[in-house]
Amino acid sequence: MRIRMVKCKDVGIDGCNYMAIGNNLDEVEQNMLEHIETEHKELLDGMDEYEIHALKHRVSTFLGRSCGCGHLEKP
Repeated sequence: MRIRMVKCKDVGIDGCNYMAIGNNLDEVEQNMLEHIETEHKELLDGMDEYEIHALKHRVSTFLGRSCGCGHLEKP
């Protein structure tokens, strides 16, 4: 099984060294989203719905769920 990881820096959040890592895609994605919601709440508060969706999509893209176009199914 492949190890999956995504860092805050990967999705455009500078100044944070947090890295979500694990074997399960869903768990790693959930860990990263929870981190963003708790540690970067002020960032989310300044974003509109489209920007938040794009941020969540970047997390999925870096985990290898899609190519970024939004048309590929989850592995």
